[in-house]
Amino acid sequence: MKRRTFLVKLLLLAVAFLAPAWGEEEKEGEKKKGEEGKKRRDEAKEENRPALRYYGQVEGVEEDTLWVGGRALRVRTPLLPYLAPGMVVEVGPEGLAVLSPATWAYYQGPGDLVGLGQGPVRAWWGEGGVLWRVLPGYSGQASLVARYQQGTWQAVPKGLSLPRPPQEGWWLLALEGKTGKLIRRLG
Repeated sequence: MKRRTFLVKLLLLAVAFLAPAWGEEEKEGEKKKGEEGKKRRDEAKEENRPALRYYGQVEGVEEDTLWVGGRALRVRTPLLPYLAPGMVVEVGPEGLAVLSPATWAYYQGPGDLVGLGQGPVRAWWGEGGVLWRVLPGYSGQASLVARYQQGTWQAVPKGLSLPRPPQEGWWLLALEGKTGKLIRRLG
């Protein structure tokens, strides 16, 4: 066999054995390019997708879960334990907003302190201090959650003596008789 024939056969053998490996490298490269392209498309979709918002009536609250319109939503807000079934809320990326009643206050304590009879109650007042909802309550310290805005307490029951807080916002107050004491700012 001539040297030239031997080299041609050797070259053909090499090509025959290495061709599948070259094809796999090309396929892997194409696969990586395809995955990178898909990832970029998914990221672009997420950037263009509007943030989800949920609107509906509060059905229940437990720890950090709010049931709205048949959905269980994880919500982080200090006002969560004070929401009442029937309130209309908006839950979005910015947090939670109560839409109805537009202004409200929450009371927990003896019913006779706010004119609601004997026994512990949980009560919510709406705009203008009108009683909105009453549910059975728990015994313990009487407390009030209310919003201080534009120099006045919003939607609180009449007859309570509440201090002026250092800044506007939602406040938790302890009640001793009809006198309130600031505990902490909720937001």
